[in-house]
Amino acid sequence: MIESSHWVIALAVAVLIGVAGTLYFRLVVMRRDETEAGLAALAAMSWREFIHLVLDALGKRGYTRVFNRESPSGDTDYTLERDGKRWLLSCKHGSAFVLSGAQVAELANEIRLANAAGGILATQGSVSKEARPAAKVQRIELLDGPTLWPELRELMGEEQRAPILAGAATKARQRTLLSWLLALVAGVAVFTLVPRPEPSVPSDSPSTTDAAATAASEAANAAAAPISAPAPDDARTLEKQREDVADAISTLPMVDRAVWSTQSTLQVFLLDGRGDAFDQICPLMVRYDALASSRIQLTPPPGSELPTRFRQCRSY
Repeated sequence: MIESSHWVIALAVAVLIGVAGTLYFRLVVMRRDETEAGLAALAAMSWREFIHLVLDALGKRGYTRVFNRESPSGDTDYTLERDGKRWLLSCKHGSAFVLSGAQVAELANEIRLANAAGGILATQGSVSKEARPAAKVQRIELLDGPTLWPELRELMGEEQRAPILAGAATKARQRTLLSWLLALVAGVAVFTLVPRPEPSVPSDSPSTTDAAATAASEAANAAAAPISAPAPDDARTLEKQREDVADAISTLPMVDRAVWSTQSTLQVFLLDGRGDAFDQICPLMVRYDALASSRIQLTPPPGSELPTRFRQCRSY
């Protein structure tokens, strides 16, 4: 049982680490890898390819292009319309570009001049901290790389999107495998290094204890006062007296049976450990002078927590 529980603990540790690693690499790291590879692919596109993807994505939101003021510089604004209101779109090409408060203020000025409802600033790069509160006040939506990618990924051609997704999935599989290898090592380490609890040693059974106590008392009795063997006639009389005493004690209410385990020790098996059995046993023992000093061993009922007791009704 102890060995089995140790295996269960080691297995639980391994499974916990493996599952946690799988979820992390599949749900967090794979999405991050896909976004990074997707933004690199968007940055590698020409300006025209990128702006058309952005316009298609905004078209799914309900925006329509009113006119195109694209210039050869590749960094101009577009006018869009939705629900009868006009919006200005400005795209900044390049994954290293950082939208700042200056670009927000510039687009906000153009929105006022065009009497538009608001604007959209988009880039494959990032947005600075000061640009976000300013954009919120000016009714300008900021779209950085991580925000744009989920809207543009399905609009890319299959030949561009497939390598990005496959590369992220391959990295995720490799990292997941490493996490399960780490989980296996951790499980083995737990099983090997964590100390096992020592098995409890069962206490001696009542019969073993009684036998040991009887043997010890017999040895002490033999060493202290050896008994001389009686003559043949006396031996038959003494044996008859022992039988009579054992039979008489066996009839007592609290006694199961009484047997002579040795010539000088009467073992009495009790039915009830309550009360003092010696008060009823001794009057029967002292009727015979030869048996009055015999050792009496009181054995408690099975399952009882009472100890085995020894006593003499009369001293030598």
